[in-house]
Amino acid sequence: MPRHNLPSANLRPHELASLKVLVVDDNPNVQRLIGDVLYAGGVGQVETADDGVRARAMLARWDPDIVFTDWIMPVMDGLELTKSIRAAAMRPDRRIPNPQVPVIIVTGHRSEADVELARRAGVNEFVIKPFTPAALLSRIQLVLTKPRPFIVSDGYVGPDRRRRVELSYSGPLRRMSDPEEVVDQVERQATRETISVELEALRALIAARGGVDRDTLKMTYRVMQHTSFRARQVRDQMVHRASSLLMEYVDAMGGSEHCEREVLDLHFQAIGKLIDLDEGDLDTAAKLLAQLAAVVKQKSARRRRAA
Repeated sequence: MPRHNLPSANLRPHELASLKVLVVDDNPNVQRLIGDVLYAGGVGQVETADDGVRARAMLARWDPDIVFTDWIMPVMDGLELTKSIRAAAMRPDRRIPNPQVPVIIVTGHRSEADVELARRAGVNEFVIKPFTPAALLSRIQLVLTKPRPFIVSDGYVGPDRRRRVELSYSGPLRRMSDPEEVVDQVERQATRETISVELEALRALIAARGGVDRDTLKMTYRVMQHTSFRARQVRDQMVHRASSLLMEYVDAMGGSEHCEREVLDLHFQAIGKLIDLDEGDLDTAAKLLAQLAAVVKQKSARRRRAA
């Protein structure tokens, strides 16, 4: 059964600056959102296509390093696109300059049968919708730092399927009320680092889009769910409380038009400081949380009066 891993992206922007990434999706809003995440993460060039047929034309003239594709699309879907790319390894096609190009599918399909179907088509990795910035960037990290051997045989063409599949899952978390506690000190530090990476990717996206909008607000809420979950894994009640306060603020505001970027930044900064604090520095942690709680209380009261 595939693992549902929360994302961890460690590549720095300068390491991604030379990358060319093709984003294939029939939804222009999703195209733009993925593109903004990639640019904010440091990817140098991003092009888009509305379906598999247009994507094949882009492959011929642009030769990207990585392809992100939706599964369900008109004309030619993501799996048919992947199959057509991999087929060029058996029957050379001048329209497909690199049959081994990594293909990352971005989809809501997450069952074991769906995963196996996509793997047989030759997909490298998966990002499950709804996604976060770090979920996308972590898949790039995986295909760059842990590439799968490429197999060409009569029965299958594509990345080696013997390595266990990891789903980068960024939707509503299972067992939100009862996360499995992380006891090992190294793993606890890795969990804290993952929180920092996720926050950094989110802040970069908000900056790239020029502020808070509907999509970035949804992602903010999702990242705070992840942060709260991870904080409880490592028994960090202060980070859990800070992330919960930001979710309370978003709920109270009722929409992106009422949410202030400065309030989000205040929470992001506080969570970063809490992660870096010594565990015994309870006074500083309490002051940070008191400041956040006061801001949320003030902004929520003002919103109620205005409603």
